Formats: sequence, C-alpha cells, structure tokens
Amino acid sequence: MTPEQKLSALFAAEAPPARDYAFQARMAQAIALRRAWMTVGALVPWAVAAVAVLWALIPVVGPMRDSLGAALAPALTRLAGAAVTAVVALWLSRRFNGRFRGPFSAR
Repeated sequence: MTPEQKLSALFAAEAPPARDYAFQARMAQAIALRRAWMTVGALVPWAVAAVAVLWALIPVVGPMRDSLGAALAPALTRLAGAAVTAVVALWLSRRFNGRFRGPFSAR
C-alpha cells in the first residue's frame, strides 16, 4: 500500500456516518409535535361553534334536564373517571419517557 492509500483508508475509517439517525429522530419528533399542535389549533373553531350551538339549545334542553339528570349521572361519573385516568396516563408516559430531568436522572 502506498502512503496515500494508507492515509485515505485511515480517513475513510473515521468518516462520519452518511445518515445521522439521532438527528432524523429529533426532527421527526419536532415535526410530529408541530403537526399535533396544528391539529389542535384547527379544532378550536369547531369547539367554539359547538359551544355556541349548545348554548343556543339551553331553552330546548333545559326542561329535559331533570329527567335526564338522574339517568346520565352514572355515565358522567364514569366519563370523568376515564378522563382523569387518561390525563394521568399521558403525564406518566411523558414522565417515564425520558423527558423528565429530575435530580437523579442521567444527563
């Protein structure tokens, strides 16, 4: 082997990888987070419209409230429990997914 070939072989062994997978994963995560926030932002006008329609229907639904209240109370209790469970599950998944930087976590 000539000295030039030895030198080029040495530099080829130290060449950086053609693709940086960690960078690609961070960029994919950032893009996914941005798309999620854009989806939430797109749903805000629909939520406002739904609240306006429900507010307009209060005079129609008001008389039915007493009869439906007793029937819907158990379902609403279970729905509230499911919502609390979902929020806690999301918080725990973020907590143990490496995003938490507490006093004993590796940096």
